[in-house]
Amino acid sequence: MSRVDGRSRAVSPVIGVVILVGIAAILAATIGVFALGFSEQRPTQAPQVAIVADYSERTTGNGEYLNLSFESGETVYRDNLTVVVSGARSSDGSDVTLDTDPIQAQASTRITSGTEITIHRGQFSGITTGESLDLSDATLRLVWAPVDEPESETYVIYRWPDPSQRN
Repeated sequence: MSRVDGRSRAVSPVIGVVILVGIAAILAATIGVFALGFSEQRPTQAPQVAIVADYSERTTGNGEYLNLSFESGETVYRDNLTVVVSGARSSDGSDVTLDTDPIQAQASTRITSGTEITIHRGQFSGITTGESLDLSDATLRLVWAPVDEPESETYVIYRWPDPSQRN
């Protein structure tokens, strides 16, 4: 303790060092957050939608078809959705490929409650005249990808049939 003009003064060098170290740590953390990019926004989340599938197993005419009805949930933009079908075959057993994306062909720009999409024979290649579409072993996925974020993850927002109900 030292006396200056009759007043006591309690200045400790340890307290000064602790304050300086604290300030340096706060500055380092702040610079680290900005330098490492922790200030970016949260990852984009996939929209929540309720979709009902109506599957017809008819074997006459064009063969089987699948109607997808968007019942409720968030608005989804057509450009963010893609239909992926695997395991579809023609009635003779040969593999067929989905050529026309039903979402792009049938839906308006904004997909809302009440929108219906049909997956049918005319959208597939590899089906010869007289053959029909067989979806009995097929799997359909609606894949959502944010258009404005090309490096963002894609999400499957709907899967048919539900894997837990597949025989």
